[in-house]
Amino acid sequence: QHRQCHARKNYSSLLESSVNVGDAATDSTDSVDNDNNIGSTSTKKKKRMAILLCPAQFCVPLDYTELLTTIQSSSNNDNVEIVATRVAPLPRTEWIKVAKQLPTKDFVDANLSVKKTLDWYFDAMEVGLAELWAEGGEDCEICVMGHSIGGWVARAYLGGLSGSSTAVYRLAQEKVTSLITLGTPHTSPTTALVDQTRGLLREIATSPSCSSQTLADAGIRITCVGSSSLSAKLLTTDLEQLIAATSYLPLVGRLDNVKGDGIVPVDLAFMDSPARRVEIERCSETGGAVRHAHVLPTPWNLLDGEAASWKLPEDIVWYGSPGVLGQWSEYVC
Repeated sequence: QHRQCHARKNYSSLLESSVNVGDAATDSTDSVDNDNNIGSTSTKKKKRMAILLCPAQFCVPLDYTELLTTIQSSSNNDNVEIVATRVAPLPRTEWIKVAKQLPTKDFVDANLSVKKTLDWYFDAMEVGLAELWAEGGEDCEICVMGHSIGGWVARAYLGGLSGSSTAVYRLAQEKVTSLITLGTPHTSPTTALVDQTRGLLREIATSPSCSSQTLADAGIRITCVGSSSLSAKLLTTDLEQLIAATSYLPLVGRLDNVKGDGIVPVDLAFMDSPARRVEIERCSETGGAVRHAHVLPTPWNLLDGEAASWKLPEDIVWYGSPGVLGQWSEYVC
């Protein structure tokens, strides 16, 4: 928490550093080009990318280390270089801030304000963005990646619902070129038995500034990734199908012909065109079902808010597993 507050107070210095890094990188590259290409055409420069990951509820940065390391190592090629990665610095203790909305009339009426309720999450995103530009230079483009709730929070930020007017946000409007959501519910249907986001998702889904067309017009390529691996049943001895039923039923109000990743029904996981739709049925390596997450969050562990969540068994396949990652990672760049 101290780290996040300290970083938030130093947006200007971080951005100033990123300018210096970017200028240095450009000067260095230009020097090499001039030395090595006298009398010949200059070598084409690689596109420089950085990734900001917006975590799922109660997940922490350590939960995504392997995913980001794999993407960074596998995505670099002759045309693209991923120069930095970050997870929005959110210890699980930050989620306690949502509790201040619980006794309000807006919560009861399912009319919570995105700007007021999620300001702490938006702040963490800006800390992460500032750190990316400080490390990689402000010339690098940004891919914002959101897992579960992190996907629609990222969508809200890019659509301006944070109300931010910082230098970080202004630069993000220019440099964010890709949004990828993993197992994110993008709509809150009227058939839902309960509005679990208490109006937050409805505000995002119905805001013109957050529509796929508006974001695409701003130069952001959108890719929504969802799994259709798991069906749901209430009367069953299969624990996984039972868990899926307790999640799908409140979200869509039915269980017939509903499939998803065990938490989010696949019908909710996609934005309208021109957003790209990547529906994953099975892991291409094992043929196994693709689940919502690879960890079990530990919201009760408030003594160590940054400790990694409980990791699920190795045979649990999720969006970042081998055989699944390759089905969508090409859209990062």
